[in-house]
Amino acid sequence: MKKKAVCMLLGVLLTGTLLTGCGKNKATEAASESAQTEKEGTGEKTADSAEDDQKKTDETADTKTDKKAEKGTDAEETGEDASETEENREKIAVLLPDEQNWTRDAKELEVQFEEDGYDPILLYADNDSSKQVSQIQQMAAEEVSAMVIAPVDPYGLADVLADVKDAEIEIPVISYDDLIMNTDGIKYYVTFGGRQVGQMIAKQIIDSEELDKVQEAKESKTIEFFMGSLDDTQALFLYNGVMETLQPYIDDGTLICKSGKTSFDDTGILRWSSEIAKTRMTDILTEYYPDGAVPDIICTGFDDAAMGTEEALEEAGFVPGTENWPLISGAGCNEEGVRRIAEGKQTFSIFMDRRELADQCEEMVNIYLHGEDDPEVNDYEQYDNGIKIIASYLCEPQLIDDENYEILIDNGYYTEDEVKPLATPTSTEEPVTPTPTDAAGPTETVTPSPTETAESTEAVTPTPEQKDEKKATPTPKAKVTLKKSEKSKN
Repeated sequence: MKKKAVCMLLGVLLTGTLLTGCGKNKATEAASESAQTEKEGTGEKTADSAEDDQKKTDETADTKTDKKAEKGTDAEETGEDASETEENREKIAVLLPDEQNWTRDAKELEVQFEEDGYDPILLYADNDSSKQVSQIQQMAAEEVSAMVIAPVDPYGLADVLADVKDAEIEIPVISYDDLIMNTDGIKYYVTFGGRQVGQMIAKQIIDSEELDKVQEAKESKTIEFFMGSLDDTQALFLYNGVMETLQPYIDDGTLICKSGKTSFDDTGILRWSSEIAKTRMTDILTEYYPDGAVPDIICTGFDDAAMGTEEALEEAGFVPGTENWPLISGAGCNEEGVRRIAEGKQTFSIFMDRRELADQCEEMVNIYLHGEDDPEVNDYEQYDNGIKIIASYLCEPQLIDDENYEILIDNGYYTEDEVKPLATPTSTEEPVTPTPTDAAGPTETVTPSPTETAESTEAVTPTPEQKDEKKATPTPKAKVTLKKSEKSKN
């Protein structure tokens, strides 16, 4: 009987202990409610809301690690070492428009993902939107861990991404470089700010041409516009950045566009075609700039457009570096663009480092899949894709002109051979023109001597080109860490 009583007493004590623990949790909850009452209306996060947030975070973390845990379990069951088996590495699909123009991006993304233990799958759509749709469907069926998509057609992926979003297993989609429109099926966007690049171009034009002084003097300068591809959202953002900055000078007559082509539809060049830009420049010169006139400013949104306009000007008889050679802007800093800057043909361009873009994209994916916090974004205002504002990370662009183009060599983006100025056949050869023989008697008196040849060459060939020759072997400058795009992505 005593033994039974002792057992009953122990049971009561144990029950009391458990009830005390439960009472403690309820007390904590009550304290939280009290704190909530005190903080009501202050905007501070309450204990309850913090607890809810923590629950959501835990649930999200559990969801994101499900696949990884399953793979780990499979590896344990088969006895395989996950580090030695590619099948155990999470697959990241990288879908790019084409291979030729996106080689650098593909290489950088591949390296970045591999370094963090992922298995990147690189797919090129050959600039075919329907092919890219099929590739997205294929990657969804393979249940990749994430997709990075640079769209062929930013407006053509809404339906397929709706299917991806509604799939049983969540596959986060990162829009890369160009914003995918009309869908809530993308998580983040990583790019160089198109509007920011446009603003940089416009501000450099204002400074270089001293438009504020021109404005005060009530004078004017002429300008023509050659913007990016009509089907590219970044090109539209860049155009907006240019026009919102230059518009006051256009409105008051400081800047005059003789062709009248100032809208995006009128200035955009489909598929980034250098040939279209060249043809358009030729037509504008013929129709609006007769008698040897030329625009003071040619504002382009990409380097290949700048090249097309330069070729049209040279074919019309204008010489780079001379007084009537216009200011020509660009964007992208592709190899040819940088070389033409060094040669004095193109005034400046905007450098957008694809290495930084790839690095930021990989970090965004990695943090989303396995990080404790959300990926870093620095813009949640301007990138509205028609359905929602997309949380974005904007990398920093850099202005490049003939004074600083060598930093692209110093930082390893290009080699000297890739961007150094091409040799020009100027006075180095002409002064050693052989003296005419007796057989050339009638022409001997009109053939300039070597000294005269050098002088005449000096008069015809602008001194900036001679300066360019000296730049063929650039003097190394202090290395600068830059924070690139170009639409011609090498």
